[in-house]
Amino acid sequence: MSFTTDLRHAIRMLRVNPGFAAVAIFTLALGIGATTAMFTVVNGVVLKSLRYPDADRIVAVDTKFTDEGRAIWRVTGGDMEDLRADQDSFEAFTFSNGGEMGVQLASAAEFVSAYLVDPEFFRVFSIPPVAGRTFAGDDAGRTAIVGLGFAQRNFGSASSALGQTVGLDGKRYEIVGVMPAMFDYPQKTQVWLAVSPIPEIRNRSAYNYHAVAKLRAGVSLAAANARMQALGGRLSAAFPQENHDKTFELRPLREQLAAPVRSTVFLLLGAVGLVLLIACANVANLMLARATARSRELAVRAALGAGRRRIISQLLTESSVLAIVAGGIGVGLAAWGTKALLAVGAHFIPAALLGDITLDWRVLAFALTASLLTSILFGVAPVWHATRVDLQDALKQGGTRGLLGGGPSYLRNSLVVAQIALSLMLAIGAGLLFRTMLALHSAELGYRTEGILVAYAHAPAHNLPEALQAGQFFDDLFARLRRLPGVVSAVGAMGLPSGQYGSDGYFAVEGKHTFGGDYRKLPYAGFRLASPGYFSTMGIPLLSGRDFSGEDLYDRPQVAMISETLARQIFPNEDPVGHRVTCGFDDASMKGMTIVGVVGDVRQDSPAARPGPELYMPLRQHPYMANEAQVVVRTAGNPEAFVPAVQKTIREMRPEVATKFTTMTETVNDSIRAQRFRAVLASSFAVLSLLLALSGMYAVMSYLTLRRTSEFGLRSALGALPGNIIWLVLGSAARLGAIGVVLGVLLSIATSRLLSSVLFGLKNTDLATYAAVTAIVLPVIVLAAALPARRASLVDPVIALRNE
Repeated sequence: MSFTTDLRHAIRMLRVNPGFAAVAIFTLALGIGATTAMFTVVNGVVLKSLRYPDADRIVAVDTKFTDEGRAIWRVTGGDMEDLRADQDSFEAFTFSNGGEMGVQLASAAEFVSAYLVDPEFFRVFSIPPVAGRTFAGDDAGRTAIVGLGFAQRNFGSASSALGQTVGLDGKRYEIVGVMPAMFDYPQKTQVWLAVSPIPEIRNRSAYNYHAVAKLRAGVSLAAANARMQALGGRLSAAFPQENHDKTFELRPLREQLAAPVRSTVFLLLGAVGLVLLIACANVANLMLARATARSRELAVRAALGAGRRRIISQLLTESSVLAIVAGGIGVGLAAWGTKALLAVGAHFIPAALLGDITLDWRVLAFALTASLLTSILFGVAPVWHATRVDLQDALKQGGTRGLLGGGPSYLRNSLVVAQIALSLMLAIGAGLLFRTMLALHSAELGYRTEGILVAYAHAPAHNLPEALQAGQFFDDLFARLRRLPGVVSAVGAMGLPSGQYGSDGYFAVEGKHTFGGDYRKLPYAGFRLASPGYFSTMGIPLLSGRDFSGEDLYDRPQVAMISETLARQIFPNEDPVGHRVTCGFDDASMKGMTIVGVVGDVRQDSPAARPGPELYMPLRQHPYMANEAQVVVRTAGNPEAFVPAVQKTIREMRPEVATKFTTMTETVNDSIRAQRFRAVLASSFAVLSLLLALSGMYAVMSYLTLRRTSEFGLRSALGALPGNIIWLVLGSAARLGAIGVVLGVLLSIATSRLLSSVLFGLKNTDLATYAAVTAIVLPVIVLAAALPARRASLVDPVIALRNE
């Protein structure tokens, strides 16, 4: 009965104080909504099970290098055959290899995410098709399965797609099934092509495949990993050169997919959690001020027999009602906020996890828990002081201490200081991430990005003659594109900086290394292909030797160029030109190539990556790898304006060549999307927290100036000028702000190591960032007291003293 009475009274009190209720609810709703939106992402990325049947039994297979203490989510073809043979651990075992590539339809060609998978692929995931069937054992090399969106876009419906064909590299595959829209593993895949379960590349040094398996029912992950360790030991003994210090590890597929983004989403969840704490401190200040105003009411209740537990119950009920209402609004804000988060982070969060980011029961339970906890956080201060009631003073007309005594002012000030400190800590973190973004955008890349159009082009080729023909097509294409008005140059590459393609591996220099044996003792480098003129088009300087030429063809002596870093590492005191190098990129590179030139370093993977050793080879000398190339067109104007002309040229020459366009600037920007995701969200949270801190400072200073009305009136009567009173109020605000800033700086220094791994070009204790953020925050916080200070300076001494 008492709870019902408290609830009715709480609702009535909020109705008669709509201004207070609206401000408190909106403040909490912002904090709860932002936190719930971020938790929705964490829930979808880290906590929820994947949308597949028996998802807890689906594991990713890592290769683990015990001597280096690292693991990679790739396996070799040779190792995979031994892994697949473990029938006691796995119910199904599959591999995949692919990415965005060109596929041919009856009258068109387009780039799609397409993967080569073995026939057991769909057994691992147990997702039934919406039409047709999944792969059978004899489907390798002849059938395909497509996604529902692909089927509807190209054939009208799922059933109409069955029996149609898609082409890849000159080979046709019959569509035998259509998968539902919710299934697009591995990477927004639209086409799955069946290949032999026996991998094409079967050595134990080329990590070309991603392997995924389903554990047998009743087999624990620990037991399966014990068997993997045993298998690693056996293979290490059987193949001491390739498998020395190498073993295998199974991880839940969700854990593997989430690994690249896990630290970022938890870091941002912690940041938005601070916003919620600031919101709670803000509302706690409002509750304290309101409780002081209600001192006589609560004192009368106490005098009439209401015990402390009764008063505490009433206050907690009021705070709970506020929090629950704010939580409901916060869930609505979270739904909108989640969409905004996904709009910013869609390219950062793995595609296989995006569909799991929804408002489910976990999110609603989190919002409810957050609401109840916040009600305690902001309600405990007035409740605690309510237990220290001084009835005699509170019942006096104009009592000086009120129900809450002298403590509330100290507590209110402490809450404001806490708000400022936490806000400054968030602002410093956001400042460091923002400066990281600036550093990345201004980093010396080693190449030019402006005015460059990039066309991903896939010319189908199934055998050597077709691959050589594709190479000739690209040469002819470059020549035709150079004749277009406004085109400065046109070249090709495989492995463009920050692009989607590329390769890497071990290499050997004749006279310095032995190619074979323990390959992990060999030096490592990136492998790139380039056409003549590529380096000048990209603005990469030629340091010594010569560029590739039109004479560097498949049937001519094999040549290569190296980067400055590779030259410095392998040839510290000699000229590398003329030396011969061998690598495992393809059959041609294993025959040995003569180094003909050295070029400048580039940040190959992204602006955040340090330049590493690179080995460049001519496009025309490696035809099997060069039929899917990036066409690089330097233009004299806006590169995007040249897309229609380039696309028309390619279609006129070979309609079956699939194309996809971007610019070099967009390519580089896409490579730092994770840093942008962190910086944008951290900055948003910092701005929100500062606004809450400003409102907290304003509320406290407004309350304090109201309480000191008689004092200001007396000062004015004794001759104080309005400016003196303004500076008096601003001085109080400055003292609170200074204490908060000092605490915020100390907290930032103590926690800044959490950001060390995501910063670029500056330290986590960068003095310039700390000073700049402090120089902005402190004056702004003090200015929040300007309006209350102005009101205090306008107090009429006669009215103030008469009221007193």
